Amino acid sequence: MPGHARIEGYTHPRPSPEGSIEMDYKQPPLSRGVNPLKMNWLWRLICQVGYVAVDDVAPALRQVDVHVNRERVLGWLKSEGEDGYFPLTIAELEQNLRALLAARSDALPPGKEDAAND
Repeated sequence: MPGHARIEGYTHPRPSPEGSIEMDYKQPPLSRGVNPLKMNWLWRLICQVGYVAVDDVAPALRQVDVHVNRERVLGWLKSEGEDGYFPLTIAELEQNLRALLAARSDALPPGKEDAAND
């Protein structure tokens, strides 16, 4: 399909009782070693997929009493060796995601909060 990346190894076909072909989920192989003290690569990917901007993160963290400057937030988006790089730990990654979720839940209209917490 144009515009879609093909990812190999995620599913394998099997016949259904009706005779059609169904695909079972198969976990992808780990493609890199994971250092829980350097999760910047995963944070960048989450920010890209979730449309998270630097100016969303610091205010969300402040709302949960975590005070961080903009330079550090920018540094979390950089790769090791780049100027201004700050390693992001798995604990910080979780903290950031929970703070963003809380900030976005606060911004939802009444009645929509439950859907955000599912």
